Amino acid sequence: MNWKSLLALAYASFTPTVFAAFGVTNGSGYLSVDTGGGLVFRVSTSSGDITSLNYNGVEYQDSSKYTHIGSGLGSATVSSKISGNYATITIATSTLTQYYVAVSGQSAIYIGTYTTAEPSVGELRFIARLAKSKVPNGITQAEINGGSAIEGSDVYNVNGQTRSKFYSSVPFINDKVHGVTGSGVGIYMVMPGNAYETSGGGPFFRDINNQGGAAGVVLV
Repeated sequence: MNWKSLLALAYASFTPTVFAAFGVTNGSGYLSVDTGGGLVFRVSTSSGDITSLNYNGVEYQDSSKYTHIGSGLGSATVSSKISGNYATITIATSTLTQYYVAVSGQSAIYIGTYTTAEPSVGELRFIARLAKSKVPNGITQAEINGGSAIEGSDVYNVNGQTRSKFYSSVPFINDKVHGVTGSGVGIYMVMPGNAYETSGGGPFFRDINNQGGAAGVVLV
């Protein structure tokens, strides 16, 4: 089991807000999870995609592409369970089970992935696709907005500089936090020590952190 958590955390001072009650509600084609800590997220009941990340009344999910594992599961069986202060969303396929866990009062989603065979989603990584207008500040070397592709669709020329999502990479041994920020908010993926337990390449292998484009931000 690989665990990581996706966090939305306000760091600017603001007037205290009265949050709604912790729990899970059923909508038309989605489950809505209110963490009771300012974060409300929606999960598609047909695909398991996260289709909304609403923090303190502001939507941070990209509207054109959703947040999911790999390129998306396509279809899955989605269920929910509440046990005390924990709400668990389970997304199951024949070879992969994805878990989203919310803890009452926290503005975080704890994410776990369990596989029994090689999945068909491509690389087994979690990809958050976020609204660029809300969290525009990522890693400069991976910001490709306004650039032109010079090597496939991975390396761009931006005002005479080469930019690429690969330039955001950090050796796994140091790669614990991925994040982007906006006005008074930051969204982060925090990887515990076992997040790379099944990854190849060893502690000095590098992989993508984030990439900023014209419309959205990708956080991996």
